[in-house]
Amino acid sequence: MLCRRQNLLNLMWHKNFLKFSSAVLVVIGLTLLFGPKYWFPSFYNPVFIGIIALVSPFFIYLPGFFFKKDTTQKRNMVFKIHSAIAFSLSINMAGELGLYQLYKFGFQYDKLAHFIVSMLFAFILCEALKGWARLPSRKIVWLVILIVFGSGILWEIFEAASDYLFKTQEWGVYGNYLAWDTLADISFNTLGALAGVIVFKIPKGRSGVLIQYPK
Repeated sequence: MLCRRQNLLNLMWHKNFLKFSSAVLVVIGLTLLFGPKYWFPSFYNPVFIGIIALVSPFFIYLPGFFFKKDTTQKRNMVFKIHSAIAFSLSINMAGELGLYQLYKFGFQYDKLAHFIVSMLFAFILCEALKGWARLPSRKIVWLVILIVFGSGILWEIFEAASDYLFKTQEWGVYGNYLAWDTLADISFNTLGALAGVIVFKIPKGRSGVLIQYPK
């Protein structure tokens, strides 16, 4: 009974967080698209960023169409995946709205975002592969590290393509320090992935019982 109640509370939390984050992203997108141009710094491309914000809720819920949800555990995991995507998009959107400029004061928000997002996705991906693919944890760890590392490189390519096609300033530090910033981003992605799989490997308690993952 206690476990069922906890599952219901977790489910309610995820649903409320998803509704809130989706609504905030839509409001941000509409503001960027229709707000006066003088509201935004000169390096912004509010139309491009606004469109990304508006379509973000679609990407949040997209995994639900591909994963089977035939058990309570799998349904809960799908909601965790939704929430992880929503949280990651919110972190990135906060950076787009100005927090990345904290580097001027010595705080590398960009690098913190790369680390947190990579750690979160590495952990969630490990849990998802464990639940759906039934792979040994050792294979899961190496596969997830490769996926997160490859995704980080693809993200850098996306930023470069965005700058070229849409005249944004996503790659590097607003178009500067390209090589150094790319190497640093990939390094923090890798560190985040390692942190995520380490958390995954820590035995977790379920009703007082430690779950040991297969070797």
